[in-house]
Amino acid sequence: MITEEVINEIYKNYNKPCRNAEDLNLPYFADLLKEHHNLKIDDDEVVVESVEEFSPFRRFLKRGLFAVLEFDRNVAFVFQAHILFFSKTSSKLSVHFRPAEKRSFLDRLFGRD
Repeated sequence: MITEEVINEIYKNYNKPCRNAEDLNLPYFADLLKEHHNLKIDDDEVVVESVEEFSPFRRFLKRGLFAVLEFDRNVAFVFQAHILFFSKTSSKLSVHFRPAEKRSFLDRLFGRD
C-alpha cells in the first residue's frame, strides 16, 4: 500500500529530472501496463491512449519525468508537482498532487518565491 509517508519519500528522493531517458526503462513499463493502459512512447513524449482525449494526463514529455517506480499493485510516474499511479490490475489511474510549500510571513510580505 502506498501511504502518504511513501509519497513524501518519493518526492524527497526524486527531486530532479532523469538525465537519460533510457534510465527510465519506459518500454518495460509500457509492456507491463499494456493489459490495462495503452501507453504509446514516441521520441519526446508518452501518450496514454486509454485516457480521455481532453485529459491533462493523456500526454506528457519524457524530459519532465523524474522517475518511474514499480510497486506491488502500481507503477508510479514521478513528476515535479505530481505523481501518476497506474494500476497493474485494472484501468485505474490515480494522481497525487504535491502540496504547495508554505511560505513564511516575511516571504509573502516581500513577495519572495
